Amino acid sequence: MKKLISLILCLLMLLPIVCINVSAVGVSLSQGKDALVAQWHKGNEHGFDYRFYSPVKSADDTTKYPIVILLHGKYSGSHEGEQLTDTDFFKWSSSEFQSRFSDAGGAFILMPRTPGGDINTWDNSSYHSSLKSLIDTIVARYSSNIDKSRIYLGGWSMGAAGAISVAANHKNFFAALMVMAPFDSVSQSQVNSLKNTPIWLVTCTQDVTASYITFAEPFWTKVKDTTSVPSYCRITTFKKYDYYDAGHHYVHYAVANDMQNQPSDCGMSTKTAKGSGVAVNGSSTMITWLSSQRLGQAKEEVCHCDCHASSLWTKFIWAITNFFNMIFSPGKKYCACGAAHW
Repeated sequence: MKKLISLILCLLMLLPIVCINVSAVGVSLSQGKDALVAQWHKGNEHGFDYRFYSPVKSADDTTKYPIVILLHGKYSGSHEGEQLTDTDFFKWSSSEFQSRFSDAGGAFILMPRTPGGDINTWDNSSYHSSLKSLIDTIVARYSSNIDKSRIYLGGWSMGAAGAISVAANHKNFFAALMVMAPFDSVSQSQVNSLKNTPIWLVTCTQDVTASYITFAEPFWTKVKDTTSVPSYCRITTFKKYDYYDAGHHYVHYAVANDMQNQPSDCGMSTKTAKGSGVAVNGSSTMITWLSSQRLGQAKEEVCHCDCHASSLWTKFIWAITNFFNMIFSPGKKYCACGAAHW
């Protein structure tokens, strides 16, 4: 009898955990922020406190889901959980947004907070190995449900700089990278490490906090000139984005809203690293782009134009032609054959 009672008590103790796992999915945007935030678990490992969302529906759910890691900006980590509650990324756990993750119909989401919050930011390289350890721990813990070929990393402001550094230090680990209003310079060696990684940069040309001219534009120029997968890389620029702050810096809210329903006067424009325009709409959002990327899927696009010719004379003629074309057609490059070149 005592054993039976003990068994019943154990089951009762486990019941709330089972209920949390089952009820942690299927919450609609219409149910409001509190209901969505309540889905996220709290954790503290490897020196980071974090918020974590699991799309696993039941104990026997064997679906392989992607995982998204998001690094907050400097002023989004003052208090525990603020990286989630003070942004709109809680919407990514809604049934509407989760359904946009192709194949799996959902995704894990990890939002760690820097030790010390705003005092210490992601540009502190000593955090990077600990962050990778945290990611490895989460991936191992949910190994039966995480698709290791679909691990995505993103960040905004200082978090963008941290995401770039971490991804560059761990080549062939992250399937795609989201960079939002980067607040730091990016070296050529870092971009070289990311040449096979699909990247989507989101920025505002009027950003006075993280200057577009100082940070975003040089980074994108390096990406365009270095990437071997230009069709997979994108940049979204806003002419203005002062809806959340006066400095046009909070473009991560556009990403948190999956690039949808943006103000009509924001001047949003998206194009690939080849310069081709991209229509961002209901069937082409950040989530749909992100979830379509798989590690090693982006194939290197080799250019056979004259700029890569073995003849120095041919390359010289191309350089002269390209020089004049850049004057009369700014924003594009042309090979000697007349073809547009990324």
